Amino acid sequence: MNQSAMPLRPTSAARTVRWIAACTAIALCGSPAFAAASVGLAGRFGDQALLVIDGGAPRTLRVGQTVQGVKLLALSDQQATVEVNGRKMHLGLGAAPLSVGATAAQRTVLFAKSNGQFVTECRINGELLRMMVDTGATRITLSREQAQRLGLDLRNARASAVNTANGTVPATLIDLDKVRVGDIELRNVPAVVIDTPMPFALLGMSFLQRVNMQHDGDRMILSPRY
Repeated sequence: MNQSAMPLRPTSAARTVRWIAACTAIALCGSPAFAAASVGLAGRFGDQALLVIDGGAPRTLRVGQTVQGVKLLALSDQQATVEVNGRKMHLGLGAAPLSVGATAAQRTVLFAKSNGQFVTECRINGELLRMMVDTGATRITLSREQAQRLGLDLRNARASAVNTANGTVPATLIDLDKVRVGDIELRNVPAVVIDTPMPFALLGMSFLQRVNMQHDGDRMILSPRY
């Protein structure tokens, strides 16, 4: 028999390398892909979104691309739509990152700004509005300009008055049909509209007392009560 035609027998080292490679391939195929725990929209660079994933450096994604389990579906000037773990989420520009881990549907994580205040983007009756968490406010508090921008009907609301740093000011008491913060949505939330201009609406206790609130350093974790 021609020895040159005989198949070469793999050495012990070669067999070991192949076995390790095979095991690695099986492990990679059998393990779920890494998924992000939080994601936020930091900005836009041309046709790319700047996403902050798990608090890391901003990553650029084009529509259709996926990084760390986060797929960019759509991008506009102020909002990005992503998909994580089969869930579609809307990210507001500059809003606090949304929790998207295993408990994403059960909690929302807010991050404090440099001045210690928690400011987040909320949806009132489906419309976006930036709000500051204020445990000293009895109700969600809006300025009249903010209420008009949201399209709220104040014609049948109750007249009242509230005490502010500038004294007592006229106010209007209303109930908001839907208030959404991250993945938490509440219905029929009491609010007050005042004539005083405000840089941010206030996310007061009429919302906060209906959720579990945990303050951990520069993070505030909100989860629904059942």
